Amino acid sequence: MTSSENIIYRAGVDYESRPMVVLCACNLPDPAVVDYDTILRVVLAQLEQFVESDYTIVMFSGGALYRPGWRWLFKAYRSLNRRYKKNLKALYIVHPSTWPRLILGTMNAVISPKFGAKVHYIDNLSHLARVVPLNQINIPAAVYRHNLKFEDAITLPEDQQDHAHRVFGAPLERLMGTNGENGLPPFIRDCIGNLIQNGLYVEGLFRRSPSSVMLKQVRAAYDRGNPVNLAEYDIHISAVLLKLFLRELPSPLFPVDLYELLQKPTQDGAAQQKTVVEFIRTEILTRTTHNNLVLMMEVFRLLKMVADRHESNKMTAHNLALVMTPNMVRHEDVMQEIAMSTVGNKGKDSTVDGALTLGTVVKIMIEHYEEVF
Repeated sequence: MTSSENIIYRAGVDYESRPMVVLCACNLPDPAVVDYDTILRVVLAQLEQFVESDYTIVMFSGGALYRPGWRWLFKAYRSLNRRYKKNLKALYIVHPSTWPRLILGTMNAVISPKFGAKVHYIDNLSHLARVVPLNQINIPAAVYRHNLKFEDAITLPEDQQDHAHRVFGAPLERLMGTNGENGLPPFIRDCIGNLIQNGLYVEGLFRRSPSSVMLKQVRAAYDRGNPVNLAEYDIHISAVLLKLFLRELPSPLFPVDLYELLQKPTQDGAAQQKTVVEFIRTEILTRTTHNNLVLMMEVFRLLKMVADRHESNKMTAHNLALVMTPNMVRHEDVMQEIAMSTVGNKGKDSTVDGALTLGTVVKIMIEHYEEVF
């Protein structure tokens, strides 16, 4: 059964500081399986929290697979006593089809013409952003998909385009604080949490590509500050978003000054006697900023978990290093960047007796996560 929290839930507040309640028709279950009278009781119970003061409802009509019948809808309408209707200040119906327009038009004409003045039809999500704060609403994946029928991208009003919520391309110092005092960015927690819960056994994780259209929708949602439930989307979206985040960091995860160190380790006689794992711990991680180190620990923990299940997902540490390293390295010389991303076969017990590539370092950090960190 579809969870009631997916059908009706509290969002933030509207532009007049009134609480917003979201109704999602796209999450209505099959009426042949679930009793809609039960759903009505749940919806009314949720609305009870708001009816004593002014409130706003945002109803996502588009993307629904199932639609309740006329008889049930009239019953639901009549169940809304005066308390519900009096303090409801606005009902925004997003992506209205002929179905909700016809039903509400009939109800308003027959039962309550005054209620009709509170109903506003919203054509797309850009239109919705002009009447309520879009970044306070967890918009279902089905609604984003449906919205693509009307617009390719969501445009915010000019007064909301301050990029304060931007995730991709933002420095870690802004996202995490100067010394990591804000912890991991919520986006990273979302991605890693979803990948651990739903993606560890998926074949080709981090190698396969999702729908580019939906990828852009989810990325833009994070940059607007929208809450996102990644579990609603193709798991490869979470994997690619994580790669994009690392790729677009203003400063790469591995600082540029490490590249020369990796190319000339034999200059230090003592370094030659160290195993590669020791070299990574003492020479590489000590040159990494605190924020980068915290992020590395979480990303490589995830990669280790994926590699440990390579028999199912086909992603060994070597394969993961091949697809992840180009997102962790940045060099003005493209050929140098490519060379640093190659993955060798050096093992943890090998001494540092020659040049290393970052690809090799990444592979070893995945294979020996516990020893490295």
